[in-house]
Amino acid sequence: MGFNKNVGTTIAVYSSVIGMLYAIFGILEILVGWGEFVGTGVSIIPPLEVAGVNVVPPDVFGGIMLIIIGAVYLTGVKQQAKGEREGLSFLLVGSLLAAIFFGVYVVIMLANGVGYIFQFEDWLEWIWLDDLRPGIWLFLLALPGAYLALTKKEWRE
Repeated sequence: MGFNKNVGTTIAVYSSVIGMLYAIFGILEILVGWGEFVGTGVSIIPPLEVAGVNVVPPDVFGGIMLIIIGAVYLTGVKQQAKGEREGLSFLLVGSLLAAIFFGVYVVIMLANGVGYIFQFEDWLEWIWLDDLRPGIWLFLLALPGAYLALTKKEWRE
């Protein structure tokens, strides 16, 4: 089955959800990290924690990147909903950016793990959940769309 309006609408809904999640968490990261960024130390909203683990860390630049990734996903929604194949490129580029961001966060997590293994002073109380950022688990939600866009050859014809 080729890429048509029915398939495009489904992909558009998927891209909308992923894009909105990236944008929302990007905005939250900026709001939580703003005080640290400007030097006041007082964030606009308090850090969001679940069971003592930061769900949304204070990271203004990371938040900006999440917003950019979300914007890429959202830009293709209109074309996808019309059944135009050109909208798939936004899904693919958004997934590529998400993969790069995911890779950077995994490398940071591994570096912190090395610090913990060698018992460096700043890493004595580090746990891997400290580095579990929205860019990591949002990428896992973005994988199915990238897989479909890459493997469905009939969508590209």
